[in-house]
Amino acid sequence: MGAQDDFAYAESFVASAGGPPHTLWSDSYEAWNHYETGNPSLILLDGAGVTRIEKVSRFDKSRLQDALDSLS
Repeated sequence: MGAQDDFAYAESFVASAGGPPHTLWSDSYEAWNHYETGNPSLILLDGAGVTRIEKVSRFDKSRLQDALDSLS
């Protein structure tokens, strides 16, 4: 979930981090406020939009993949 810089930067960050295929981004902090999150943190939602994992803190590709794998 991103809200800093611009959308092109968010796409670049997700690609470089090997991130999930779906990422939330807006030009405000409305989503951050809704999920009561800050930086760095990670919130993974399932297909129904239900929070499954939250506030994983700092992460790398391995931790992200482990978190994604735990959803299946």
